[in-house]
Amino acid sequence: MALTMPFAYAQVPANTVPSGLPANSGNTGAPSATGNTAGAAKASSAANVPESITVRAQRQLLREKNSPSAVTELGTQQISQTGVQGSVATLLRAAPSVYVYQQGIGNNEPVFTIRGVRGTEVASTLDGVPMQDLLSGGSGAYLQGILGGPFNLDQISGVSVYPGVAYPDKSTFGTIGGTVAYTSLRPDNKFGGDLFGSVGSFGTYNEGFDLNSGRMDGWLGQGVDAPKMMIKYSNLQTKGFIDYTPARYNSMEYAFDKPYDQGLSLFQATALYNTGNGLTTPEPVPMPYLEQNGRFSNYAPTDQFSRQYNDYFSLILKNDTYINDYVTAGLTGFYRYSDTYTSNYGNPEIFGINGADGSVGVNGANPFNQTPAGFGEQGDYGPGGPFYDPVFYPYNPDQTANCPADVTAKWAAAGETSPCGYNSMYQKIHTDTYGIQPRLTITPPRIWGIDNTIKVGGLLAKETEPTPQEWLGTTSEFPHTPQNLVAGFDGGMQRTIYQLYAQDKIDLIQNTLHLTPGVTLQTSDSSLLGSSIFGGTPSAAALASDYCQTYGTAAGGSSCQYGAYKKHKWDREWLPFMNVDYDLDQILPRAKGVSLYASYGTSALFAPVGDYGPNSVPGAGPPNASIVRMYEGGIKYNRRNLTLSLDYFYQHITRDFGFFQYQSGLYTGQEIYTNAGQREMKGFEAAGIWQVTPRWQLFGNVSYTLAKYLATSLASVTVQGDQFGLAVRGAPITGIPDWISTFGVDYDHHDLALRGDDFNVRFEGQYTGKQHTTYDVNGFANLGAIPGLAAPFGSYAYYNFTAGQTTYDKNGGISPFAVFNLDMKYKLPVENVGPLKTIDFDLNVLNIFNTKYFQYFYSQISPASCGTFPANDKRPGFAGQPVSNYGCSPSFADGLPGQPASITFSVDAHF
Repeated sequence: MALTMPFAYAQVPANTVPSGLPANSGNTGAPSATGNTAGAAKASSAANVPESITVRAQRQLLREKNSPSAVTELGTQQISQTGVQGSVATLLRAAPSVYVYQQGIGNNEPVFTIRGVRGTEVASTLDGVPMQDLLSGGSGAYLQGILGGPFNLDQISGVSVYPGVAYPDKSTFGTIGGTVAYTSLRPDNKFGGDLFGSVGSFGTYNEGFDLNSGRMDGWLGQGVDAPKMMIKYSNLQTKGFIDYTPARYNSMEYAFDKPYDQGLSLFQATALYNTGNGLTTPEPVPMPYLEQNGRFSNYAPTDQFSRQYNDYFSLILKNDTYINDYVTAGLTGFYRYSDTYTSNYGNPEIFGINGADGSVGVNGANPFNQTPAGFGEQGDYGPGGPFYDPVFYPYNPDQTANCPADVTAKWAAAGETSPCGYNSMYQKIHTDTYGIQPRLTITPPRIWGIDNTIKVGGLLAKETEPTPQEWLGTTSEFPHTPQNLVAGFDGGMQRTIYQLYAQDKIDLIQNTLHLTPGVTLQTSDSSLLGSSIFGGTPSAAALASDYCQTYGTAAGGSSCQYGAYKKHKWDREWLPFMNVDYDLDQILPRAKGVSLYASYGTSALFAPVGDYGPNSVPGAGPPNASIVRMYEGGIKYNRRNLTLSLDYFYQHITRDFGFFQYQSGLYTGQEIYTNAGQREMKGFEAAGIWQVTPRWQLFGNVSYTLAKYLATSLASVTVQGDQFGLAVRGAPITGIPDWISTFGVDYDHHDLALRGDDFNVRFEGQYTGKQHTTYDVNGFANLGAIPGLAAPFGSYAYYNFTAGQTTYDKNGGISPFAVFNLDMKYKLPVENVGPLKTIDFDLNVLNIFNTKYFQYFYSQISPASCGTFPANDKRPGFAGQPVSNYGCSPSFADGLPGQPASITFSVDAHF
C-alpha cells in the first residue's frame, strides 16, 4: 500500500581504510584541534617554540587514534570514481554492506541501506554536525527534499562510515543504523583557483570555479597561524536518464580556517547554500508501460508530473582550543534551514474507472498519482467528506470546471465520482535547525603504564517545522489562494534535543590492550500541535454548526473531524558502548600488525514527530524510541603494503515503528501508530587493499547480510518507505541484497610523458546480490491475526484493513547484477602560460558494459474509485459498504531501472 502523505498530516592512493581498520589514512579533510604533526613541527621551527610542544602534540595525536571497529574511510579516489553524475549517497557504495540507488543524476532522491537498515534510520554528520532531519530521521518525511541536499559531492573531502553503532564521540542524535560522518572541503595552504567543467551523457553539464586565498600572513596571524579561506560554486544540469526528469543543482561553499597557538588550535567557519529543482517520478513506472514504451520511459508532464524545488542553507562555526598538554576544549555552533516546494499533477484523462485503463494505462496498469484524484479519494474532500473543513477554508472546487467533456460523460455513465477538481496539489514545507556542541578531551599523565584519553561532550539542538501549507486545484498550474488552501493552520512540529556522552580510551599492557567504554544520554522534548488537524477535537461552535449537525459523526456521517490537537512527549534513553582491542605483537612477534577487536553498543531512534498525530488505537500515545543492540567482532591486519579485515555483526532492533492509514471505508484517513516491531540483521564483512607495487594497487570488499523480521507488525516494508503494510514474523526484509561486493584495480604513474605529470586509472566492479521484493494483497487473503486489529478473517473490517497492504512476496525478487565503472585521470603540468599551472583531464564511465538491471521492484494494486458492494452481498457486513480503493485494480509490477552506460568528460584548469 503506497504511503500518501498529503492527506494525513604506506601509500594508499585510494585513501581508503577497509572495514575493520582504524581511520588513520586517506584524505580526512580539516586537521584536528591538535593540528597535524608536520604542521606542529613547522610551527616549532618558525616561531622558536619549545620542542616539547611538538612532542606533546605528537603524543596526543597517537592517543587520539580510534580503537579498531568496522569503520570504512572513503576519500578523493572514491569521490572521483563516483563522478559528477553521482551523489554523497552513491559514494557510500564503495563501503561494505552499503546498497544505494537513486532515480536520477546528481543528488536525486538517493535511497540506501547499511547492514540492512534504511538510510532514514541512519545519522548523517558534516564536520560532526547532525545533518539529518531531526524531526523525522534520515532525509526527512516521504517525498520531502528529493532533489539536492544540505551538502553535495563536490563540497566534501571524504567520509567515514560507522555501521551499526558508532563510538559515542562519533555518533549523533537519532540512529539505529550507524553514522555516516562527512568532512567538508577546506582551504588550501597556497593561493590558487580552479575553473572546471564537465559534459556527459543525457544532456549533463557541470561548470564552476573555486578560489583559495592560501595562507594570508597579516595581523590575524603569521605562518601556520595565518588564516585562509576558499569559495566554491558549481552548477549541474541534466535531462536525466529517465524520460521527463530534468534537474538542476546549484552548490556554493564558503570556508574559513584560522589556526592559532602555533597551529595547535583551530577555528573554522563554513557556509553552504545549495538548491535542487526538477521533475521526478514519485513512484516507479508500471512494468507493462515500460515493456510497451521502453525501459526508461515515463509519463509526459501533460499526463502527470511531480515537480520539486528545494533550497538548503547551513552555517557551521567550529572551534577547538589546545589548552595545555592534557586538555583540549571545543565548541561548535550551527544553523540550518530548508525549504521544499512540491507540485503534483494528474490529468483526469489518465484515471481509469474501477481499475480499467485510463488514457495511458496498459492492461489495467495506471499511474500511481500523488494527488487526491490519484487515490480515488476526491469525494472525501467535498461536503460530507472527512477531509472537508467548513470552519476555515472550505475548499469545494467545481468538479465540472475545466473537466474534459469525455471524462465527465464516461464517469457519470458509470455512476462514479469524476476525478476532476482534485488533480493538482502544491505543498510548501519550511524547517529551521540550530544547536551547539561542546566537547572536552582530557589526556592525563601515564599512571602505572596506563594511558587514558577521556572525552566528554554533548549536543543541544532544536528543529522546528510550521504546519505545511497545501493547496488543491484542478489544472496543472492554479492560484495558491486562500480558497484553495486545505491546510496551513496555526501549529507545527518541534523537537528539542539534549544529549551528553562520556568516553574513555584506556591503553594497557604496554599499549597492546585497548578498552573504550562509553555511555550516551539522549533526551528528546517533542511536540505536535495545530488548530485544525484531522482527528483533532472540533470546537464547540463547529460541532453546533448546521454542517456538523448534518454531516458529523453524531449524525452518522464521517465528516467534521478537524479540530485542535496537541501532543507532547519526553523521551530519555541511556545508551552504553564498549570496544575492546588487543594487538598480538607482544605475545606473537610473527603476528605483528594483527589485532583482534569486539564491540557492543546500543543506539536509539526517536519516533518521527509526525507519528504523534491522533492515533485511532484507543489510549495509544506516541511511540517510544526504537532501540538497536549491536554485537560486533573482528580481526584486522595492517602491515606495510597490505591491509586486511574481517568482522561479524549482529544487530537486533526492538520497538520498531509501525504505521497504517485507512484509505477507504468508515475510517478513511484515520491512522494507527505502533511500536511492536522487531528486526534482526546479521552477517560478515571482509575487505583488503594490496599495494602490489608503487604503481599498482588491488582493492576489494565483500559482505553478506541476512535481515528478517522477528515479529508480525505494521511497518513501512520498503527501503524507500513508500509502502506501508505488514511485516510478517520470519519473513526477510525486502530491498536488502544478500551479497554486496566492490573490487578493482588502481594504477598510478608519475612522470609518464612529462616531468611532473600524473596518470591514474581506476577500474572497479560492484556486485549486488539477490533482493527480496513486495506485493499488495487484495483484501481477501488470510494473513493471520494482525496486531492492532480486533477483527477476524472474512469480516469487512479485515478486508478493509488488508486491501492494498504491502508485504513480502515469496514469488518475487530482483536477480543479482554487476556494474563496472572506469575513471581515467591525467594531470598535465603547464609552464609559461601566465598563471596557469596544471590542467586535469578526467574521463569517467559508469556502467561501462551497459548492464540492464532494476534497482527497485515490487508488485502493487493501484488505487481506484470502485463504488460499493452490492446490497445482496452474502458476506457478513459487506453489503452496501465501500469497495476498497485497492480492491478492484489488477495487480502488476513496477520497476525503477538502473542507470545505463554513462560517460562524463571533465577538465579542470588550476591557477
